Order: sequence, then structure tokens, then C-alpha cells
Amino acid sequence: MKVLVLGATGLLGREVMQVLKDRGIRALGAARSGADLQIDITNQMALFRLLVRVDCDAVINAAACVDVGACELDPEAAYRINGAPAAVLAAWSQQTDGRYIQVSTDNYFMGDLPEKHDESALVSLTNAYAASKFSGECLAREAKNSLIVRTNICGAQKGFGRWVIDSLKTRAPMGVFTDYFTSTMHAHHCAETLADLLVSDATGLINVGSCEVSSKARFIRAVAQELETKADWLEERSVASLKPVRARSCGLDVSRVEDLLGRPMPTLKETVRILVAEDNRCATPTTSNLATAV
Repeated sequence: MKVLVLGATGLLGREVMQVLKDRGIRALGAARSGADLQIDITNQMALFRLLVRVDCDAVINAAACVDVGACELDPEAAYRINGAPAAVLAAWSQQTDGRYIQVSTDNYFMGDLPEKHDESALVSLTNAYAASKFSGECLAREAKNSLIVRTNICGAQKGFGRWVIDSLKTRAPMGVFTDYFTSTMHAHHCAETLADLLVSDATGLINVGSCEVSSKARFIRAVAQELETKADWLEERSVASLKPVRARSCGLDVSRVEDLLGRPMPTLKETVRILVAEDNRCATPTTSNLATAV
């Protein structure tokens, strides 16, 4: 099997590339730079030509703009990255019967409770990021051999996971949200699950995440415990203070993927443990002010 991974240099894409190669699957990575193949996925003709040239058996689209603020400032640009490429990929899948996995988001559900939302739950498009990702889902559904994966990931390389670890280690001021709930899993666990789903018969929509729903505050305190750090300076906050508006109740019901694969999704403790272990291998400080919003 030959698999094309779009967004191969991102937090998830790198893990997907490594997992596929570890399993003996030929994986070709594509990104703006630093990958096997160079591609600007907002150029639909270039994307189509890449698909023809590579002649792969499957595509995993992990490319995205996840900066909620940037998406709000330029919704059209967000759509060109998070939405429109799915139309080209779905058309390719329909024409070739190629396997197509579209990585989506959990950023669809409002409320202030740690609820688990299954694949049939009604969505709320609270900001341009959510709208752009949902448009990608709708376009991907046009292919009968497509699988849309809703997830929320972290990693020690960059983003929220990197910010949490750096801030805890340096005792930097931290605002932790008590009313923002997710089923965050580590990017490696997500990549392993995507590789399993790639060779399955699953189509449609599926949730992939931790089997536990936790607030950002609880997640950060769990990381502190794993680091053996007494997090006694954290400031509890409400996500309602952030602009643009975020979905708050983003917990995912992962029963379908657990039944399909015959194994449980990782717990919060397992997620935190692998995050800290990754940091021990590659610590790169960040000063991101956006990480609390991820």
C-alpha cells in the first residue's frame, strides 16, 4: 500500500508518517516545505496533479490551519485550507476508489459540561475555524470510501502540550480553563489509531480521542503531577473570556472506534504519561500566547 500524507510536517502528520513506516507501509509526505513532496493544498489544480502523479492507494489529510484567531480574521483563507481541498480529495477517491481519511476537529459542541458527544450529535459552528472544518467534513462525505475522523491531539513538539510543559517547568503564569472540556489524546496514539482505521472497512464519521473527558484545568494538573510539580500558582479561568467564541463542551464518545478496533482508547493518565516522556526526548521551549486557547 502506498499512502500520501498531507500535512506531513505537522504535529499529527509527523507521527502518522513514522507509524506507517514502522508498519512497513510506504508513506509519502507532502507539505509546503520539509517533506518528500512540496504542495500548497490551497492550489486545487496542484493538488489534483499531485494525486495523479503519486498514484497512491490512500490519502490521509492531516493538513489544517488550527489557529482559531487567524481563521476568524480571514474565514476565506481558513476555508481554502480546511475545507476546499476535501472536494479534490473526495473526487479522487470516487474516481479511483482510493481510501481517504479526513482529519477533522472536536470544536463543535457548546455547553459547560463534560459530556461525551457521539457521531450523531448536533454541531454548533461557533467560529470560522469550526465552520471551515465542518465544510471539509461535508465535502469529504461525497466519497463513499472516505472516513472523517474527529479528534483533539496534543504533543510535546509544539502547541498546547509544549506550552503546558514549559509553563509548568518555569512556573510561568498560567490561566487554566475549568469550563472547557475535551477528550485530548497524544498525537502518537491518534496516529496509531489512524493507521488501524486505514486498513479497516470503516467509512462515514468516527470519533477518535481519549476515553475520558477532562477540563483543560484537570489536564494541566495531571501533567503537573506527572512532572512531580506542585502546581499551586495556577489561576482558574473561564473560556468565556476568550475571543473569538470557542466551543466549550468538546468531549467525544469513542465507543464506535473502540468497538471497531477491539481495544480501549487511551486514558488521561496514559495521554499525559506519553506527553511527558516525549518531552524528555525533545524539549523545545515556546512562548506562545495562543496555547491556552487550543
